[in-house]
Amino acid sequence: MPSPPPSTELLIVPTAHLSATTPEPVVAHARERLLSWRPDLVAIEALPGNLVVEYEQRGGTFADFQVGGAVDARRGASLLDATPGEAWAARREACAPDTSLTQRVLAWLRAREPINALLLPYQEANLDEAVREFLDDLAGRRRETISIGAHIARELGHDCVAHVDDHAGVENIDPLPEGFEAELQDYKNEVSGLLAEAISPPQLAEDLWAQWRFYASDDVRATTERLESSERLVGGGTTPRLRRVMLANWRARNLAIAARLRSATGAVPGGRVLFVVGSSHEVPLRTALSIDQYDLRLVELEELEP
Repeated sequence: MPSPPPSTELLIVPTAHLSATTPEPVVAHARERLLSWRPDLVAIEALPGNLVVEYEQRGGTFADFQVGGAVDARRGASLLDATPGEAWAARREACAPDTSLTQRVLAWLRAREPINALLLPYQEANLDEAVREFLDDLAGRRRETISIGAHIARELGHDCVAHVDDHAGVENIDPLPEGFEAELQDYKNEVSGLLAEAISPPQLAEDLWAQWRFYASDDVRATTERLESSERLVGGGTTPRLRRVMLANWRARNLAIAARLRSATGAVPGGRVLFVVGSSHEVPLRTALSIDQYDLRLVELEELEP
């Protein structure tokens, strides 16, 4: 009986927002350890271009969506007067091997995935000044999708990073239910003390790798999972339905991200996939991707240590 093929390995890196004061050597040290693992594909917590377009066209609650890289995606497309309808064609052009450097850079902007343009030597392309300034500004951002994810993909010569964010459940809050924003703020106030338990100790501020290991520890995983699940339902006694909507949307979002991430692994069967994502997503994603996947193995950060 032939041996089964090697599993695809998936490493989920649970991150917190990088501080603007985090020294570059601290970032570089942690990044180099991930780079030495040599992933075949990098995935990031950013909306794929087609979802940016969908939310833009849908209007209502998500007409001016502010997260998942949507603001930068819309900004990049607006510099080229790109219409929503050309997003898919632009992506095909960006991925075509015979597309010139300049046209590939512009195609990624029209496809609403400007982070992928950063993987190219865009400084050598024939770009308008406004486009070049936009990309320079984007490249200088401290957020992990760029300073970790895109940086590693560029160093390894990848053609693109997989955008796997999703905000499933929009139909439940479009239009926003009455009192939803106030209820969301109440929830944040209720868990503020608990949230402090999941914040990395001050002594880890100068060691990004240690921060990631902290967020991936069993105790912190349990705490962040509790904050995002059962704690949503503890309060809200006068508005229980809104809390249930919040929880349903959170769970749906993570299942949608897991589906996109699992699909992305199909591009590199038997290879290695690195996913850089906010720490609160880690447990739901690991839960969704650890059962009955057969050829997928979840890698722990400690496995990359000497």
